[in-house]
Amino acid sequence: MPIARNQILITIDGVKDLSEQGIAFRCRYELVGFTDDGKPRYQCIYLREGEPEAVLVSTRITPHGPEPRYFNIWPGLFKHHLEFGDGRDLRFGPDYSITLEERG
Repeated sequence: MPIARNQILITIDGVKDLSEQGIAFRCRYELVGFTDDGKPRYQCIYLREGEPEAVLVSTRITPHGPEPRYFNIWPGLFKHHLEFGDGRDLRFGPDYSITLEERG
């Protein structure tokens, strides 16, 4: 049974707005499954103090509503994190989990 969470949705344009306005945020990547050829897939969650978690969704709306954006490790997740991440370094665990660590 899924775990109930207090989450909202955010698009890339929303993330750009946060950056342009200087609003502090963190992000994390959750393993959501594997592709047919066994590659891990992730979704990005943005976190701001005092706000619910924000799931990154596509800007294109489908007949079923907005859909989460999923990333494969290379090049998608790396490229996304370099451009829209929070500046921390990605660290991969043996179980494909991702932690983020401060640089330096």
